[in-house]
Amino acid sequence: MKLLIATLVSSVALVGAARAADAIVYDAPAPAAPVVVENYNWTGWYIGVTGGLGAGDSEFVIDDDDDFDGSIEGSARGAFGGVQIGADWQTGNWVFGAVADIAATNYGAEISSGGGFGDNSLESSLDYLGTVRARAGYAFDRTLFYAHGGWAYGQMSQTVVLDGTTVFDDDVGKSGYAVGLGVEHAFTDRLSFQTEYSYVDLGEDEIFSDGATSLSEDTNFHMIKAGINFRF
Repeated sequence: MKLLIATLVSSVALVGAARAADAIVYDAPAPAAPVVVENYNWTGWYIGVTGGLGAGDSEFVIDDDDDFDGSIEGSARGAFGGVQIGADWQTGNWVFGAVADIAATNYGAEISSGGGFGDNSLESSLDYLGTVRARAGYAFDRTLFYAHGGWAYGQMSQTVVLDGTTVFDDDVGKSGYAVGLGVEHAFTDRLSFQTEYSYVDLGEDEIFSDGATSLSEDTNFHMIKAGINFRF
């Protein structure tokens, strides 16, 4: 009897060992590769719409051979709205680019006098403003801080009334420069939002001259604008 029990115990042990030997052994899974997040790349073309406000002084310079030499200043302000196209190239964190824009505007100034001085007025308004500029900046991933500068041009509509008589009423082309600073943020891979400050100087140009008296206008102003760009 004891021999039979011992034989049964030995058989059970052998069967258990055999099943254990046949059990499937799974290897531990390999660690997942780390996810590499690439920084945003500013290289490429873009088009956009812009809008903003400008404020400054229009200075009218009078040169009279007989009576008076001097200048008259008037505050000027107005809104701008337009379109732009540009391209950027990024190397490391540095971004270099070029942009051209044009905007319609109602920026202008008017100076008038009456009473004992007669009916006199000087009116000047900027019909449009365009620029062709370079820009360079430093990118922190999707946010770009930059400086810009280049050529600015436009057209002024100017009217001069002296003693109730219109002595000049015409359009005058203007040319100068624009410089400033800006920041742009890409909130998607295709869309970016920018804000920009510019100082614009369109120079001094003669409005009219009758031989003895000449009148010129010096135009410069500060401008803040915002824009949305589509990048491709």
